[in-house]
Amino acid sequence: MNTRIEKIAGMVKEGVIVADIGTDHAFLPILLVKEGKVPKAYACDVSKGPLEAAAKNIRREGVKVQTILSDGFQNVPMDTECAVIAGMGCITATSILDNALDRLGILKQIIVEVNRDTDRMRRWISDHGFTINDEILIQDRGFDYIAIDFDCRPHSPYSEREILLGPRLLEKNEECFIEYCTRQRQKIEMIMAKCRPDDPRIEALTKKRDLWSLE
Repeated sequence: MNTRIEKIAGMVKEGVIVADIGTDHAFLPILLVKEGKVPKAYACDVSKGPLEAAAKNIRREGVKVQTILSDGFQNVPMDTECAVIAGMGCITATSILDNALDRLGILKQIIVEVNRDTDRMRRWISDHGFTINDEILIQDRGFDYIAIDFDCRPHSPYSEREILLGPRLLEKNEECFIEYCTRQRQKIEMIMAKCRPDDPRIEALTKKRDLWSLE
């Protein structure tokens, strides 16, 4: 089990019925049921191939997890209380959420973890007036991942800094987050160093670099 899956599982509330949308190998729902953290879990995917692999893993582990062929939330049972959308691109994740806006309000918890463009994911949450409850920075096999826990309770728009860095990560200000911000700032500075003085990107890059500064 990789660190990313374990950390996301740690965010799931005790006792909820969870649907892992885009489950792939079903590692997350298997772990949640095996540890007794949730009473019921659904492993959902749009493709038959991943679901077949998921079913094999479920049988091997001897746990009770139901596999469901579903395009996003389409066939996800209505008793689901927590939805997890992890390990996919931001455009795919937001598309799934956009197509299920009428269902999101009844969920107790929504956890998203996108491969990149986490700021775009936060902007989607902000634009819909939803509330970010928690965020964790996950470092696994040399890569950085950010998982976001949110729900549909109303919230005022987040600031540009909060959208880029994360409101909960800023509040916690953990050492790993400080180091992460430093790496992001250094990447931007490397790009800026290669730019000509009249490069039209300089202004936007400077603004973004300054937002990553925690001073």
